[in-house]
Amino acid sequence: MTFLDLLAFKHLSITDLSKKSGVANSTVNDIAHGRYDLIDCSGRILQAFATALKIKIEDLLALEKEEATTLLPSFLNDSITKYRKAIKNEDFSADCYSIELNSSINVAEVENLISKETANRLRRRYF
Repeated sequence: MTFLDLLAFKHLSITDLSKKSGVANSTVNDIAHGRYDLIDCSGRILQAFATALKIKIEDLLALEKEEATTLLPSFLNDSITKYRKAIKNEDFSADCYSIELNSSINVAEVENLISKETANRLRRRYF
């Protein structure tokens, strides 16, 4: 699970977490999109996130790093985004987006747009 996945499962946006934690929106955004690593955050930021998300700091530090969007084909990024939004909004169509995401991973792998390792990592993350 990545930071963005966690936010989706907690039904929070980046802005919501920023407000709840008191951490600048730009900092939360940089962490969420993999431009800044949680391991490099101060204890104050980690504690603020842990409190706002109602999890342990250790759980935050165990999150996987977000895949760089430039490394994934756009249709796969779109499928991931739609799936996360459905989860975040508790949308009944999340199952459909799950199927779409699985298909997108398969197509990207078969077409050699992503490696087998990346495909397997994405499958483990979402299924």
